[in-house]
Amino acid sequence: MIHHDGSSIAARAYQHIRSKVLRGDYPAGQRLVTRQLALEIGASLNPVREALGRLAAEGIIDHIPGAGASVRQPQLDEILELYEFRQALEPFAAQKAAQFITAPELGVLKEVCARQHDLAESMRQSKSHLQNDELLQWFHHEERFHNTLIGAARNRHFDRTVRNSRVLTQLFHCHQTLGLKVDLGVAARTWGIHLRIVRALESRDPDLAGSLMRTALAQGAQQTLLSSSHALRP
Repeated sequence: MIHHDGSSIAARAYQHIRSKVLRGDYPAGQRLVTRQLALEIGASLNPVREALGRLAAEGIIDHIPGAGASVRQPQLDEILELYEFRQALEPFAAQKAAQFITAPELGVLKEVCARQHDLAESMRQSKSHLQNDELLQWFHHEERFHNTLIGAARNRHFDRTVRNSRVLTQLFHCHQTLGLKVDLGVAARTWGIHLRIVRALESRDPDLAGSLMRTALAQGAQQTLLSSSHALRP
Protein backbone atom coordinates (compact mmCIF):
# COMPACT_ATOMS: atom_id res chain seq x y z
CA MET A 1 0.00 0.00 0.00
CA ILE A 2 1.31 3.46 -0.89
CA HIS A 3 1.12 6.05 1.88
CA HIS A 4 0.87 9.66 0.77
CA ASP A 5 3.00 12.17 2.63
CA GLY A 6 0.63 14.77 4.07
CA SER A 7 3.24 17.51 3.83
CA SER A 8 3.74 16.85 0.11
CA ILE A 9 -0.02 17.00 -0.47
CA ALA A 10 -0.15 20.31 1.42
CA ALA A 11 2.75 21.59 -0.71
CA ARG A 12 0.90 20.56 -3.88
CA ALA A 13 -2.23 22.33 -2.64
CA TYR A 14 -0.17 25.42 -1.82
CA GLN A 15 1.41 25.55 -5.30
CA HIS A 16 -1.96 24.96 -6.99
CA ILE A 17 -3.77 27.76 -5.14
CA ARG A 18 -0.80 30.14 -5.32
CA SER A 19 -0.40 29.75 -9.08
CA LYS A 20 -4.13 30.25 -9.64
CA VAL A 21 -4.10 33.44 -7.57
CA LEU A 22 -1.02 34.87 -9.29
CA ARG A 23 -2.41 34.06 -12.74
CA GLY A 24 -5.65 35.84 -11.86
CA ASP A 25 -7.75 32.68 -12.15
CA TYR A 26 -8.95 33.44 -8.64
CA PRO A 27 -9.69 37.20 -8.83
CA ALA A 28 -9.08 39.62 -5.99
CA GLY A 29 -11.81 39.35 -3.39
CA GLN A 30 -12.97 35.87 -4.43
CA ARG A 31 -13.83 33.53 -1.57
CA LEU A 32 -11.76 30.37 -1.36
CA VAL A 33 -13.94 27.55 -0.06
CA THR A 34 -11.89 24.77 1.50
CA ARG A 35 -14.20 21.94 0.45
CA GLN A 36 -14.34 23.12 -3.17
CA LEU A 37 -10.55 23.52 -3.31
CA ALA A 38 -10.09 20.02 -1.88
CA LEU A 39 -12.28 18.56 -4.63
CA GLU A 40 -10.46 20.58 -7.28
CA ILE A 41 -7.03 19.52 -6.08
CA GLY A 42 -7.97 15.95 -5.18
CA ALA A 43 -6.92 16.26 -1.54
CA SER A 44 -8.47 16.03 1.90
CA LEU A 45 -9.45 19.13 3.87
CA ASN A 46 -6.47 19.31 6.25
CA PRO A 47 -3.73 19.78 3.59
CA VAL A 48 -5.84 22.50 1.95
CA ARG A 49 -6.29 24.25 5.29
CA GLU A 50 -2.52 24.05 5.82
CA ALA A 51 -1.92 25.54 2.36
CA LEU A 52 -4.37 28.39 3.03
CA GLY A 53 -2.63 29.12 6.33
CA ARG A 54 0.72 29.35 4.55
CA LEU A 55 -0.70 31.67 1.87
CA ALA A 56 -2.29 33.85 4.55
CA ALA A 57 1.07 34.12 6.35
CA GLU A 58 2.62 35.33 3.07
CA GLY A 59 -0.13 37.93 2.65
CA ILE A 60 -1.45 36.46 -0.60
CA ILE A 61 -4.88 35.71 0.84
CA ASP A 62 -6.93 36.94 3.78
CA HIS A 63 -7.87 34.10 6.11
CA ILE A 64 -10.08 34.71 9.15
CA PRO A 65 -10.71 31.60 11.28
CA GLY A 66 -14.41 30.78 11.24
CA ALA A 67 -15.10 33.26 8.45
CA GLY A 68 -13.17 31.64 5.58
CA ALA A 69 -10.53 32.78 3.14
CA SER A 70 -10.49 35.14 0.18
CA VAL A 71 -7.95 36.44 -2.32
CA ARG A 72 -6.37 39.60 -1.02
CA GLN A 73 -7.60 42.87 -2.51
CA PRO A 74 -4.54 44.98 -3.41
CA GLN A 75 -4.28 48.65 -2.46
CA LEU A 76 -2.04 51.35 -3.91
CA ASP A 77 -0.50 52.38 -0.58
CA GLU A 78 0.52 48.78 0.10
CA ILE A 79 2.39 48.34 -3.16
CA LEU A 80 4.19 51.67 -2.70
CA GLU A 81 5.23 50.60 0.80
CA LEU A 82 6.53 47.36 -0.71
CA TYR A 83 8.62 49.31 -3.21
CA GLU A 84 10.06 51.40 -0.35
CA PHE A 85 10.91 48.20 1.52
CA ARG A 86 12.53 46.64 -1.53
CA GLN A 87 14.51 49.80 -2.29
CA ALA A 88 16.05 49.49 1.18
CA LEU A 89 17.09 45.85 0.76
CA GLU A 90 17.43 44.73 -2.86
CA PRO A 91 20.27 47.10 -3.84
CA PHE A 92 22.34 45.57 -1.02
CA ALA A 93 21.34 42.09 -2.23
CA ALA A 94 22.59 43.07 -5.70
CA GLN A 95 25.90 44.19 -4.18
CA LYS A 96 26.29 40.84 -2.44
CA ALA A 97 25.28 38.97 -5.59
CA ALA A 98 28.12 40.69 -7.47
CA GLN A 99 30.48 38.83 -5.14
CA PHE A 100 28.87 35.40 -5.12
CA ILE A 101 26.84 34.92 -8.31
CA THR A 102 27.68 31.80 -10.33
CA ALA A 103 27.87 31.27 -14.08
CA PRO A 104 24.60 29.25 -14.12
CA GLU A 105 22.80 32.05 -12.24
CA LEU A 106 24.15 34.62 -14.69
CA GLY A 107 22.86 32.35 -17.45
CA VAL A 108 19.36 32.45 -15.94
CA LEU A 109 19.45 36.27 -15.77
CA LYS A 110 20.60 36.49 -19.39
CA GLU A 111 17.82 34.12 -20.46
CA VAL A 112 15.25 36.29 -18.68
CA CYS A 113 16.59 39.38 -20.47
CA ALA A 114 16.29 37.54 -23.80
CA ARG A 115 12.69 36.57 -23.10
CA GLN A 116 11.82 40.14 -22.09
CA HIS A 117 13.45 41.41 -25.28
CA ASP A 118 11.29 38.96 -27.27
CA LEU A 119 8.14 40.29 -25.61
CA ALA A 120 9.21 43.88 -26.27
CA GLU A 121 9.80 43.01 -29.92
CA SER A 122 6.34 41.44 -30.09
CA MET A 123 4.86 44.70 -28.78
CA ARG A 124 6.85 46.73 -31.30
CA GLN A 125 5.45 44.66 -34.14
CA SER A 126 1.86 44.60 -32.87
CA LYS A 127 1.96 48.24 -31.74
CA SER A 128 0.09 47.27 -28.56
CA HIS A 129 0.85 46.71 -24.88
CA LEU A 130 1.09 43.25 -23.34
CA GLN A 131 -2.17 41.51 -22.63
CA ASN A 132 -3.39 38.25 -21.05
CA ASP A 133 -0.87 35.40 -21.39
CA GLU A 134 1.97 37.69 -22.53
CA LEU A 135 1.45 39.92 -19.49
CA LEU A 136 1.61 36.88 -17.20
CA GLN A 137 4.80 35.79 -18.95
CA TRP A 138 6.28 39.24 -18.32
CA PHE A 139 5.57 39.12 -14.60
CA HIS A 140 6.88 35.56 -14.42
CA HIS A 141 10.16 36.71 -15.98
CA GLU A 142 10.29 39.68 -13.59
CA GLU A 143 9.86 37.40 -10.59
CA ARG A 144 12.48 34.96 -11.91
CA PHE A 145 15.02 37.75 -12.48
CA HIS A 146 14.71 39.21 -9.01
CA ASN A 147 14.46 35.86 -7.21
CA THR A 148 17.57 34.56 -8.97
CA LEU A 149 19.52 37.69 -8.05
CA ILE A 150 18.33 37.52 -4.43
CA GLY A 151 19.36 33.88 -4.22
CA ALA A 152 22.78 34.80 -5.56
CA ALA A 153 23.31 37.09 -2.54
CA ARG A 154 23.74 33.91 -0.45
CA ASN A 155 21.82 35.32 2.52
CA ARG A 156 18.92 33.26 3.84
CA HIS A 157 17.26 36.30 5.42
CA PHE A 158 17.23 38.18 2.11
CA ASP A 159 15.97 35.08 0.38
CA ARG A 160 12.98 34.61 2.66
CA THR A 161 12.04 38.23 3.37
CA VAL A 162 12.50 39.81 -0.06
CA ARG A 163 10.96 36.88 -1.95
CA ASN A 164 7.74 37.33 0.04
CA SER A 165 7.61 41.03 -0.86
CA ARG A 166 8.19 40.12 -4.53
CA VAL A 167 5.24 37.71 -4.43
CA LEU A 168 2.97 40.45 -3.10
CA THR A 169 4.13 42.87 -5.79
CA GLN A 170 3.41 40.26 -8.44
CA LEU A 171 -0.04 39.62 -6.94
CA PHE A 172 -0.93 43.31 -7.15
CA HIS A 173 0.32 43.62 -10.71
CA CYS A 174 -1.30 40.45 -12.05
CA HIS A 175 -4.74 41.39 -10.78
CA GLN A 176 -4.30 44.77 -12.46
CA THR A 177 -6.38 46.48 -9.78
CA LEU A 178 -4.26 49.55 -10.36
CA GLY A 179 -4.67 49.43 -14.12
CA LEU A 180 -0.98 48.67 -14.60
CA LYS A 181 0.04 48.16 -18.22
CA VAL A 182 3.31 47.09 -19.78
CA ASP A 183 3.77 49.05 -22.99
CA LEU A 184 6.81 49.20 -25.26
CA GLY A 185 8.37 52.06 -23.30
CA VAL A 186 8.06 50.23 -19.97
CA ALA A 187 9.37 47.01 -21.52
CA ALA A 188 12.35 48.73 -23.12
CA ARG A 189 13.33 50.51 -19.89
CA THR A 190 12.96 47.33 -17.83
CA TRP A 191 14.89 45.18 -20.29
CA GLY A 192 17.61 47.82 -20.55
CA ILE A 193 18.15 48.20 -16.82
CA HIS A 194 18.09 44.42 -16.32
CA LEU A 195 20.74 43.98 -18.99
CA ARG A 196 22.94 46.61 -17.33
CA ILE A 197 22.50 44.88 -13.95
CA VAL A 198 23.59 41.56 -15.48
CA ARG A 199 26.70 43.20 -16.95
CA ALA A 200 27.55 44.79 -13.59
CA LEU A 201 27.17 41.41 -11.88
CA GLU A 202 29.27 39.73 -14.55
CA SER A 203 32.05 42.29 -14.08
CA ARG A 204 31.84 41.87 -10.27
CA ASP A 205 31.02 45.55 -9.68
CA PRO A 206 28.93 45.68 -6.47
CA ASP A 207 28.50 49.45 -6.36
CA LEU A 208 27.18 49.63 -9.91
CA ALA A 209 24.93 46.60 -9.41
CA GLY A 210 23.40 48.16 -6.29
CA SER A 211 22.92 51.53 -7.94
CA LEU A 212 21.23 50.02 -10.99
CA MET A 213 18.90 47.92 -8.81
CA ARG A 214 17.89 51.06 -6.94
CA THR A 215 17.11 52.74 -10.28
CA ALA A 216 15.11 49.72 -11.47
CA LEU A 217 12.93 49.75 -8.35
CA ALA A 218 12.42 53.52 -8.55
CA GLN A 219 11.23 53.08 -12.14
CA GLY A 220 8.80 50.37 -11.00
CA ALA A 221 7.34 52.59 -8.28
CA GLN A 222 7.00 55.52 -10.69
CA GLN A 223 5.25 53.35 -13.29
CA THR A 224 2.83 52.06 -10.65
CA LEU A 225 1.94 55.60 -9.61
CA LEU A 226 1.51 56.69 -13.24
CA SER A 227 -0.70 53.73 -14.11
CA SER A 228 -2.85 54.13 -11.01
CA SER A 229 -3.39 57.84 -11.71
CA HIS A 230 -4.60 56.99 -15.22
CA ALA A 231 -6.88 54.25 -13.89
CA LEU A 232 -8.47 56.63 -11.36
CA ARG A 233 -9.23 59.39 -13.86
CA PRO A 234 -13.00 59.85 -14.54
